[in-house]
Amino acid sequence: MLTVVAFGIVLSVLVFVHELGHFIVAKRTGVVVEEFAFGFPPRLLKYWQNEGKTRLDGREMVVGRKTNVSRKVEVGGRVAYQAETQDDGQVVITRMEPVPDDMSDEEASEEFGLPVGVVEQLERGTEYAINLIPFGGYVRMLGEEDPSAQGSFASKSKKVRVAVLTAGAAMNIVLAIVVFTAAFMLGAPEVVATDNVMISAVSPGSPADGVDLRVGDIVVSLNGTPVKSPEELIALTKEHLGEEVTLAIKRGSDIVEITLTPRLNPPEGEGAIGIGIMPAVSKITRKYYPFGEAVWSGVTETFGIIALTVSVPVLLLRGLIPAGLVRPIGPPGIYQQTASAVQASVETGWWYPILNLVGLISTALAITNLLPLPALDGGRIFFILVEAVRGRRVDPAREGFIHLVGLAILVGLMLVVSYYDIIRPTTTIDWAGLF
Repeated sequence: MLTVVAFGIVLSVLVFVHELGHFIVAKRTGVVVEEFAFGFPPRLLKYWQNEGKTRLDGREMVVGRKTNVSRKVEVGGRVAYQAETQDDGQVVITRMEPVPDDMSDEEASEEFGLPVGVVEQLERGTEYAINLIPFGGYVRMLGEEDPSAQGSFASKSKKVRVAVLTAGAAMNIVLAIVVFTAAFMLGAPEVVATDNVMISAVSPGSPADGVDLRVGDIVVSLNGTPVKSPEELIALTKEHLGEEVTLAIKRGSDIVEITLTPRLNPPEGEGAIGIGIMPAVSKITRKYYPFGEAVWSGVTETFGIIALTVSVPVLLLRGLIPAGLVRPIGPPGIYQQTASAVQASVETGWWYPILNLVGLISTALAITNLLPLPALDGGRIFFILVEAVRGRRVDPAREGFIHLVGLAILVGLMLVVSYYDIIRPTTTIDWAGLF
């Protein structure tokens, strides 16, 4: 239950902060924000609404905070309305009802018992709501793909639209810096000793691949002989080429025994077992950073992750890192990592595992969201760049269709990744065993 709650909180905070970035910049640049909500529909309650503005038959009026304006009310349409004049002379709309097209003004006035007017301008006050499904949140801006609507997102300049779209990722980066700073202040790991050997890569079709050795596995011993370094594992393997050997493998908190036969003549560039290996950290201690140093470390950690992520395609093509080490994960994979981090934090009383995970995911969310793929913020920015090059906007209906198709593809990919998360769970760090 604790893991489920932590998983929900982590996702909610990450998505909510992302949407908060869009909201703040949209408000500051004059984009009409119709709703800012925590969670996803159905709605539980509306806890606040800003005053709006409207012009009916040439009269400027204020839409009251408690006035419910139907989504059917549009500029150019007719409404039956009730208004009150305040002591300061301001006219405030307290009720506004859309008039059906097949109803005359006289019939509408008699039906509602109110005067009827034509909406010449309408700016609904931003609604702040809490919804039932408590994961993240969203921002609904006026006319996201309709440049004809006054004050809409689509009607703004290219600079404003890019600023609004990048603000979500920027807020995730800020969150990552804050979280990493807290992690360093509350105690960050410092390596005291390395022991055993960690598998960093598994070659397809190798003996290791055939017995399901995984990236992140720790080799503890070979035929009962303890393995303390990569050099020792290499030497022991050479003594048993072509012979069946038993490896004791530490996977998470479990020890499993795996039997395989090292190859006498492995392919060029591969070892007898078919694994890449590196020293495994066996003991760490806490180091508490002062505020200034923690902030700097938080910044360098965040941008170090960004730099590494951006360079991954090049590193993969050059064969410097194995594909298995950069496997994408979906919600199940994030849940597995969260479970491991929460368990470590509870068992050790150490905040670093869960804070480090939040900072890492927040940074990854920022980078992923800026990829030039349809349905993502990066995809929308790409269309703005195309608009800048062409000198004219891509047809909003066509762009909307492309984003819809892109969303369907992304959902499909997420389901595939989630399937592999389930059948081949991601390797997690045994924080408790290290500390």
